[in-house]
Amino acid sequence: MRIGELSERTGVPAATIKYYLREHLLQAGEHGEGNTVEYGPAHVHRLTLIRALSETAGLSVAQIGEVLTVLGRHPESAFQALGATLAATHRDPKFSLASEGTTEAAERTVDQLLNAYGWAEVAPPNYRDALVTALTAFYRLGNPDPQEVLSHYADAAAALASADMEAIAEATRIEGVNVEQAVVATVLGETMFAALRRIAHVAASARTQARQGP
Repeated sequence: MRIGELSERTGVPAATIKYYLREHLLQAGEHGEGNTVEYGPAHVHRLTLIRALSETAGLSVAQIGEVLTVLGRHPESAFQALGATLAATHRDPKFSLASEGTTEAAERTVDQLLNAYGWAEVAPPNYRDALVTALTAFYRLGNPDPQEVLSHYADAAAALASADMEAIAEATRIEGVNVEQAVVATVLGETMFAALRRIAHVAASARTQARQGP
């Protein structure tokens, strides 16, 4: 198919497809007769993947490039690909609300939590720092210590991580290694989890209001 048909089938404008080609996010087409370039099912799939990472997961072009690099770098290990994807898509929040007292308190709380769950030695420093940053802002706004809530978050995160590992292991056992599936589940899973958390909040709020009455 020509680029016009590729654009029509994927919903990606031809100009954007050309941009992805220049950025090496999309593999080049096959040159046909004359100056024509032909594209196939692999290009349709790659563009669909790029759209999912960009429009659904909200990744930048640079992050998408990192994710696609992960797919080529870890063709045999879904677990290595998952870890590399998390690293590639992590965005560090800024310490815009940091102050000496609140930052120290946040660091103590975070380190206590990580130690309690046995994560202190394995947590990447930038992930730990991102948690400290968010908690620092929380304290700076005058909020009370959220240790109980953080424990609930950690419990949910641990359960979700275990479920992810089991799903990847089971899929690998039945279907063989599918690195792209692991990567897509990792990236889109965060979007799905955020949406489910909001739905759960709405449902919990409605139940609370119903118990309290008008």
